[in-house]
Amino acid sequence: MAGTWRERGENVAGTLRLAIFLRILYNVNVVVLSLLGEMTMAHLSLYLLGTFQVTLDDKPVTSFKSNKVRALLAYLAVEANRLHRRETLAGLLWPKWPDRDALSNLRYALYDLRRAIGDHTAKPPFLKITRDTLQFNTASDYSLDVTAFEQRITSQRIGESAISSLQSAISLYRGPFLEGFSIGDSPAFEEWVLFERERLERQALDALHRLAAIHEQCGEYEQAQRYVRRQLELEPWQEEAHQQLMRLLALSGQRSAALAQYEVCRRLLAEGLGIEPARGTTALYEQIKAGSRLQVPDSRLGVRLSTLQPATQLTSFVAREQELMRLDGFLETALAGQGQVVFVTGDAGSGKTALVDEFIRRSMETHGDVVAAGGNCNAHTGIGDPYLPFREIVQLLTGDIEAKRAGGAITREHALRLWAVLPDAVQALVDAGPNLIDLFVPGAALVLRVEAFVPRGVIWRARLDDLVQRAALHPDSTDLQQVNLFEQITRVLQSLARQHPLILVLDDLQWADTGSISLLFHLGRRLAGSRILVIGAYRPGEVALGRGGERHPLEHIINEFQRDFGDIQVDLAQADGRQFVEAFLDSEPNRLSAAFRETLYRHTNGHPLFTVELVRGLQERGDLVRDKAGRWVEGPTLDWERLPARVEAAIAEHIGCLPAEWQEMLKIASVEGEEFTAEIVARVQGLDEEEVIRHLSGALNKRYRMVVAQSLLRLTGRRLSRYRFRHYLFQKYLYNRLDEVERARLHEAVGNALETLYGENKAEIVVQLARHFEAAGMVNKAADYLLQAGKRAVQMSAHKEAIAHYTRGIELLRTQPDTPERARRELALQIALGTPLQALKSYGAPERGRAYARARELCQQIGQTPEVFQTLLLEWSFDMPRAKHRKAFDLAEQLFDLARQMQDPAQLALAHAALGISLLYLGEFTRSRLHLEQALAGYDPQRHHSLVIPVGQDMKVTSLSYLSWILWFLGYPDQALRRAREAITLARELDHPYSLGFALGIAGCVTHLRCGKYDVALAEAETLLRLWNEQGFALYRAWGMCVKGRALTEQGWMEEGIANLREGVAACKSVGIIASHTQQLANFAEACKNAGQIEEGLSAVAEALALVEETGERHFEAELYLLRGELMLMMGDDNQAEAENCLRHAIEIARRQQAKSWELRAVTALCCLWQKQGQREKARKLLASTYGWFTEGFDTLDLRKAKTLLEELTHPGTDRKRRHRGDERVDGEPAVSSNGSPTVSLTTPACER
Repeated sequence: MAGTWRERGENVAGTLRLAIFLRILYNVNVVVLSLLGEMTMAHLSLYLLGTFQVTLDDKPVTSFKSNKVRALLAYLAVEANRLHRRETLAGLLWPKWPDRDALSNLRYALYDLRRAIGDHTAKPPFLKITRDTLQFNTASDYSLDVTAFEQRITSQRIGESAISSLQSAISLYRGPFLEGFSIGDSPAFEEWVLFERERLERQALDALHRLAAIHEQCGEYEQAQRYVRRQLELEPWQEEAHQQLMRLLALSGQRSAALAQYEVCRRLLAEGLGIEPARGTTALYEQIKAGSRLQVPDSRLGVRLSTLQPATQLTSFVAREQELMRLDGFLETALAGQGQVVFVTGDAGSGKTALVDEFIRRSMETHGDVVAAGGNCNAHTGIGDPYLPFREIVQLLTGDIEAKRAGGAITREHALRLWAVLPDAVQALVDAGPNLIDLFVPGAALVLRVEAFVPRGVIWRARLDDLVQRAALHPDSTDLQQVNLFEQITRVLQSLARQHPLILVLDDLQWADTGSISLLFHLGRRLAGSRILVIGAYRPGEVALGRGGERHPLEHIINEFQRDFGDIQVDLAQADGRQFVEAFLDSEPNRLSAAFRETLYRHTNGHPLFTVELVRGLQERGDLVRDKAGRWVEGPTLDWERLPARVEAAIAEHIGCLPAEWQEMLKIASVEGEEFTAEIVARVQGLDEEEVIRHLSGALNKRYRMVVAQSLLRLTGRRLSRYRFRHYLFQKYLYNRLDEVERARLHEAVGNALETLYGENKAEIVVQLARHFEAAGMVNKAADYLLQAGKRAVQMSAHKEAIAHYTRGIELLRTQPDTPERARRELALQIALGTPLQALKSYGAPERGRAYARARELCQQIGQTPEVFQTLLLEWSFDMPRAKHRKAFDLAEQLFDLARQMQDPAQLALAHAALGISLLYLGEFTRSRLHLEQALAGYDPQRHHSLVIPVGQDMKVTSLSYLSWILWFLGYPDQALRRAREAITLARELDHPYSLGFALGIAGCVTHLRCGKYDVALAEAETLLRLWNEQGFALYRAWGMCVKGRALTEQGWMEEGIANLREGVAACKSVGIIASHTQQLANFAEACKNAGQIEEGLSAVAEALALVEETGERHFEAELYLLRGELMLMMGDDNQAEAENCLRHAIEIARRQQAKSWELRAVTALCCLWQKQGQREKARKLLASTYGWFTEGFDTLDLRKAKTLLEELTHPGTDRKRRHRGDERVDGEPAVSSNGSPTVSLTTPACER
């Protein structure tokens, strides 16, 4: 038995030893294999030009489970320059799936992708993977044919190396990008593939054309033919390629084949595009048919015309080097830290845009850190679309570039540079321009871009999330003042320019809205020390015409900038037109005579667009032909008298060559504007969208050069293909050809199509919709959209634009029959009009009053509607600040009655607040308290958090603030301070700057002043002034100055305090606020009393008491009589009787108002007088009775004074003893508090303080 167990033990031990040995061997093998793996890293090859192919160490990878996995790999590899948010990739590949399911699909696809390409064992891995993002690792061992192809295309130069570089590139181009590849259910991915395919195909076609031209120049016709035929395989309708092949066949002796090729070209164009060959093609055919000698073109001109930019861009750099040099000089100055604004001027067609584009291209090539961004003003909506060019600039700088990149409006290289600055730009936005989020940059989209590009650990990301959430909670906030908005934009740009020099371009400034022009002026005056060059382009002729019968607003700022910066105009009108004509003609081989050149110059005056269009027309008609050497010469039929005499006629001739269907297409496009949407054109014309896009991107772009792709947007699941006329004059000509009936019909159709396509996103295009429906004669719809446009402008502090929208809507409605429906629309516009009038002019602007009065008339006309309450409330908010207190009270009572009838809790709360405020100013404090407390009781935080008094602040903050006054008046200082703190705390919690300013100004500053807490009042006044500086609220500056002045005088700083008070009182009047003017005058009079300026103090009291009688504003009436009495006493003992009458009257008023705090102050002053007159017992009884009523606030200044006096009256030696224990200081020198400010000593007898 023992042996059996021993044997079993040995067997177990042997098994264990074997297991350990095998484990060690396994580990060794793992290490060895790992080392071998590191020594021989797997190479991944991706072939996306042509059909999708992937190899790993030259072995095909075929284990992808689906095309979605292949699509993920292709997208990550081509877009390897940036991080990709997982949610973005999931939405790209599984757009119809719920977010959670799409992310799950992405995880499975990623797992399969990593397994298929061996990513787990690759060193370094092919993919960079985090919890939130994915990115292809460009440092891994891989090759991508797309990257190699583009590198060879861009690196080649004219010379020996050109052929080898281009040939190498073409050898990589096996076929169209991802040929035959599709995932079916992802339109966004399919659009990306289409864009990349077209972009790469254009590069391949250009390379093939250049190779063919070089071989043709060298007499290698057969080799050239191979490259041309390859072009035609890729793009069968490319006429330049057909012409090139016809010429090559003829030059190689194959005349019949050359003529046959013409027939092939003609058939393809007829079947594919429905057009005939161009005259140049037909002229070449006739030359070959006649046996004329053909000239081989210079290979240096071998750039395909279809890949060129608009006509002006092709030619505007002929004879433009001097202008470019001037712009270079401006840039060098800006790079040295002396930023400035410059202008490029010239008439339509002079090449302003093209010049600036070329300057930017060269600048970005020369300076690797320069970043350029531009925005366009709109001829049709620009004046009413606030800050349009600046919004476009800020959006580009913060990464909103995909649409423009997809449309080809910016190059891939430009896009990469903009993406690179995105983190710095967004940080600048968060730090310096928080209010711009959702005003200038859509917040939700910005967060998605940041998540894709910026690591999670960055500190400011949390702040961005908070700002976006806040913007979403207050979408209709109108707190931001225009000056503060301007300052924020300026600070954002300055901050970004410290890291990346900026070129900012504002094109077509002649159409800019007033807000954009004002913002340009603000920015331009603050460019010193910044590396920012701002380039504005405009047409002087349009600016000279003015705007609305007045001087164009751009004129003033141009003159100001010229005074600041000197000569800052690059005027293309002063460029040598003759030099342009000569240079343009000589851009191709020719034998054109001096007489022809002179005649052409006289005909066009050197106007670039006119010159180009005219010469092209001459070539098309055969008035200019090529001789046997291929040089342009004058044809036998040239007749200058038959040629168009103006550029418009040249354009007409150009457009007249188009098929009728295409002319109709462009007419519809011209109705939408210089920029238009292919899908809108298709809907209005009743054509297939893809067919319209094919024509626009095809012949109308490449052959006729009428339009150019601009951007590709995705909106509510739909694609919107945006195009732009290559020149404004094309759009203008087409639109002007429409008669009134046709215009109205098309505007209605375009407006309806825009409404349908934009759906719930119509808010983005309300200005455009208003324009279309007004032009269609659909006044009601136009007025509705003008109302929306005005509200949007108010949110952006573009108050002039808002007034223009509302006013235009009212004017349109006046042309309609007087019906209840028309009245309701006008009522909405009149109500809305008051807000921008208040912001732009003042609270008491007469126009605002007229708007509300008209609104009241309309309410009476319509009958009982919800707008009646709103109108009454607005009228009250207009009259109350102007101190029309009796009228305001009547309106508040009507509000209260109406709210009770409507049984609406929110309206009832607002009515209580309005009544409470009106009663406060009328001096009925007890009733005021009841209503304000009812307003607070009726306030439901869940339902009423957005309730605001019409002048802008939160209703609860307003009620708490005024209630703090009332409680102090009624003799409850501690409760007053608690309510004041509540108001300030709530305003901060709401994160509502206007409400915070109101709480600080009304509750904080004033209540602390009245309680004698001058240090606290002064600190809150400084906070109020900082808020004004940050937000631009003029009223709060006025309040801040008044409170600061009063607090300073109480602390002994008389001169500075009175100066602040003067400024504050004047500022209150300047913003139209008359309410509380008696209070400000009382503060001023008390400061004068403290400073010994008796006459000025009495003058202020007299002015205030006159206002009391005029306006009925009685909340400070008792204090005014108190001050009058005290000032009279300071004039001498002869005035004691009259002074006593004033003090008695103050007590009488206070008792009538049940204002115990006013009563205590007046009684204290009267008892001081009696004490001086020896009537101690009489004084003691009166003061003891008054003081004894109080139950709180014993640490406040007035109660401490009263207590001290009462002790002096009760114990007649108290004042002398107190003085013996007091501070010893030099006569006239104020005591100093712990914070270094002068203060009043409590050792002074009560009646001397």
